[in-house]
Amino acid sequence: MSDAYGFLAPIYQPLSRLVFGPDLLNANRAFLDLSMGKKSLILGGGDGLAYRDWDRNFIGEYWDTSPAMAKIATRNLRKSGIEVNCGSWSGKGKFDVVFLPFILDSIPDAEISELILQIYKSLNPGDLVVLSDFFPPATFIQKALQQLMITGFQLVARHQRSDLPGLASFFDPKIWRLVTQKTWRKGWIQARVYEKINDSMD
Repeated sequence: MSDAYGFLAPIYQPLSRLVFGPDLLNANRAFLDLSMGKKSLILGGGDGLAYRDWDRNFIGEYWDTSPAMAKIATRNLRKSGIEVNCGSWSGKGKFDVVFLPFILDSIPDAEISELILQIYKSLNPGDLVVLSDFFPPATFIQKALQQLMITGFQLVARHQRSDLPGLASFFDPKIWRLVTQKTWRKGWIQARVYEKINDSMD
C-alpha cells in the first residue's frame, strides 16, 4: 500500500506542536467523553495520540490509509477496545459516534459528500459526528500559514486540495443539528458535534 503520509508519521506530533502548540490535539480531544460506552468510528485517525487514554470502555473501529500512522496508532490505542485498521473504510457497520479528526480538509468535495452520506447511513437518529478541523482563517498570518501548509502537504504527501472545503455546507440542517462547538485561534480551528436528527434525506 502506498503511504503518502509515511514520511510525516514520526515527526507529525513534534511538527504540529511547533506550529500550533497543543491546539490540534485539544481539538481532537474536546468531545472524547461522548464516546464512553458507545461504539465509535474514527476515520483518518492519524497516530491515534488523541485517544491514547481510552480504556476498554471505548470500543469500535479506527481507520487510516497510512500504514505508518496505523502502526503508531496500534500502540497508542492498545489499552482501548478500538480495532485498528489500515485502509479506506468500506462504509459498513453501525456506530453511535463518528470522529473526523482533521481528515475532511485533505479530500475533494465530491469525496467528502460521499463520505458524509456513508456516515449518515451508519448512524441512527440521535447519534453523533464529532468534527475537528480547520475553518476559514481569521487573520492574514493564518491565511499565509494555511497556504504554506497546503503547499507543503501537496509536495510531501500528494495532498489533493488547494483550498479548504466549506465544511459546514456538508451538514444539511434538515438532517444534522449542530449541538455544540469549541474554537481555537479565533475560530480557525474548531471542534463541532453534529447530531443526526432523522432518517430521511428528502
